[in-house]
Amino acid sequence: MNTKTPFPCPSTPQFCPNADCRFHHPQPDPWRYHKYGTYPRQKPPYTVQRYRCRHCGRCFADQTFKATYWLKCPEHLIEVQKHAVSGAANRQIARILRCSPSPVDNPLARLGRHCILVHRHFMQNVSPFGDIVLDGLLTFERSQYHPFEIITAIDRPTSFVIHFAEAERRRSGRMTAYQKKKRAKLEALYGKANPRAVRDAVTEVLSVALAGASEAQLWSDEHTTYPIALKELVWCQIDHRTISSKMRRTIRNPLFEVNLLDMLLRHCQKAHTRETIAFCRRRQDAIYRMAIMLVWRNYIKLRRERRCTATPAMMLGLTDRAYLEEELVCGRLFVSHYELPRLWDDYYWRRVKTRALAVNRGHELKDAF
Repeated sequence: MNTKTPFPCPSTPQFCPNADCRFHHPQPDPWRYHKYGTYPRQKPPYTVQRYRCRHCGRCFADQTFKATYWLKCPEHLIEVQKHAVSGAANRQIARILRCSPSPVDNPLARLGRHCILVHRHFMQNVSPFGDIVLDGLLTFERSQYHPFEIITAIDRPTSFVIHFAEAERRRSGRMTAYQKKKRAKLEALYGKANPRAVRDAVTEVLSVALAGASEAQLWSDEHTTYPIALKELVWCQIDHRTISSKMRRTIRNPLFEVNLLDMLLRHCQKAHTRETIAFCRRRQDAIYRMAIMLVWRNYIKLRRERRCTATPAMMLGLTDRAYLEEELVCGRLFVSHYELPRLWDDYYWRRVKTRALAVNRGHELKDAF
């Protein structure tokens, strides 16, 4: 069995970590650097080697290329990732690890950003998809007056989750007079949701899922927004087939793969469990957890629980084995090495705002991912 780690921590620096340096990206010219002393740590490794780039003068260390870079509790990173897909909320994870919620919230955000880059790394070698299924999971942040939808595209033959995007929505459905009055009051206070959010999210998901394909077959429910978004994909001839949402959600249903993912999301993500008290307070944090879930579903978990020995990524030919959490969260990935779709770029830099909160901090630490 191949035991090679997909993102190893190099024993010697392979490139300059400074994104503005010419040697940050692969270059034909040799990169010159020299050792620049050491510094002690309170946790293994207790002595870390430092270096200095001879081109830009930036100093860095071996720890710069590890996923635990700048973490005060690096031993929590793997445990947080495992519990994040086990149906535990943040405070439950903190109780299990016997720590405060802060050492859980920060690693979850880092893991979300790291998993975004992990998936984009593997997607660089993927072939065009020709048979995909599309659907959205409706959930909410803070209260049911602030719903949003997680739209996902899945490869039907392999169950591989290709891409996802979130879209803020306005509360709809049956409401009492009091609920309508409260919705109007909240909309006057915080503003209405973007009416094109679902359309933009569907367009990006399909653009990524159908990149490089000249023709494809698309399965979805009877959502009225999907045909409108399909008109923007002029480079691909799409055979769009719709299935009634009232059809039994068995394995014979063409939408089974996306229905299964929705079930796993509600089962493994506490914030999406029906009638939960652990709903997400920020939509951005739900996106980070979704990225962790995507990597777990594609590269760690087997496609089926019984009589199955392959992950979705293995069936697609992207990997040759099922990875462990420790292998995917080992070496650090740099966002400057990857091209992110528009919405995923907002997700990475934490630009998704929660309307009901006065303070929405973004991710601005370019030296710490």
